[in-house]
Amino acid sequence: MTEKLSGEWTVIVRYGEVAVKGEATRSRMEGLLVKALKEALTAEGVIYGGVERLRGRIIIRGFDSEETAKRASWASARVFGVKSASPAFEVEFRGLEDLVVVASSFFAPRVKGRSFMVRARRSGVEPFTSKDVERELGRALLESGAPRVDLKSPDYVAFVEVRGRRAYLYDTIVEGPGGLPVGSEEPALVLFSGGFDSTVAAWRMMRRGVPVHLVFYDLGFPEVLEVAVEAAKYLADNWAYGHRPKLYIVNFRGAALVVNGLVAPSYRTLVLRRLMLLHAEDLALKEGYEALVTGESVGQVASQTVRNLRLIGGGLRLPVIRPLAGHDKDEIVAEARRIGVYEIVARQREVCGVDTPPTPRASEKAFNSELEKVKDVFIPDPIIVDLRSSGLEEIKGKLRLKM
Repeated sequence: MTEKLSGEWTVIVRYGEVAVKGEATRSRMEGLLVKALKEALTAEGVIYGGVERLRGRIIIRGFDSEETAKRASWASARVFGVKSASPAFEVEFRGLEDLVVVASSFFAPRVKGRSFMVRARRSGVEPFTSKDVERELGRALLESGAPRVDLKSPDYVAFVEVRGRRAYLYDTIVEGPGGLPVGSEEPALVLFSGGFDSTVAAWRMMRRGVPVHLVFYDLGFPEVLEVAVEAAKYLADNWAYGHRPKLYIVNFRGAALVVNGLVAPSYRTLVLRRLMLLHAEDLALKEGYEALVTGESVGQVASQTVRNLRLIGGGLRLPVIRPLAGHDKDEIVAEARRIGVYEIVARQREVCGVDTPPTPRASEKAFNSELEKVKDVFIPDPIIVDLRSSGLEEIKGKLRLKM
């Protein structure tokens, strides 16, 4: 029936936090959002006509079919800053009566044999209310043969969004990640293992608008490096629209050997972790990144007690952000499932480079004394991978030649 209607398939993109920013900030963030949306559509191979910015909405136009608009909605829902997206049929109307006729023609085949409800919203000044649309369209759909209205648990919901003399008709809402578009904040460097914690932490920071880059400390386990590269590549290809993340791979095998040879057993993990943070700080300052990020969760393991976190991260020139500090493992794993990376990171092995667990309540004096033994250990320059420049297998092949 929609083929006979005058209109076009579009996608309504909704955003949340961006809308409440000041005018200049909102305009800048909308620009970042549009850039990322275009990149996501291109990556999905979706052909579209153009993008229009409205207050609280972005309209993507020019789709040749409902199916293409649905693909575009799913692609849009992978963009940080997007609250939700809907494939919508855009029509023009002259008044309430005309809108009801057009919307009824669109929805009547879809509600056939199903209980339904109408949900309308209106932006602007019109001589009718959202309730008027719901009431009149509901009546028209009943007259067209729909069985009944059900306001509690309908089989079908007909959505109508009115903006000026244009209305958007849809029945699907694809939830997005929300947050802020990547690039809203300054860049940060994530200490990345490719396991659950650091992968989810990186995703969380991108959700807050932070362009993240990743540093992996190689302790000599090729299979661990391979999973880390896969996890990093997944984040880059599926979530980092509007951003080109880098992966720095640091040969830390020599540092681990020195620590194992010189540091007291119960302090080896803490000292090695401190060396990683010190190196990551130098790398971040060199590259222009303004914070370090870790996947540490308070109390999850002995090295992540409050005392030990203070010793490991204290006195650095850059802040250490721990977005998962208050989360338990079950919550982190559930988040990995939601963002689609579970199957990759579940294969990762936990390696720490030492063979003795740390003391959960380290002495500051003893920690500093042990750190002093190895603070000048040599660490080679990292291998740098542009995660968006090549396919996964090509990246792996290049790394095998370099490692």
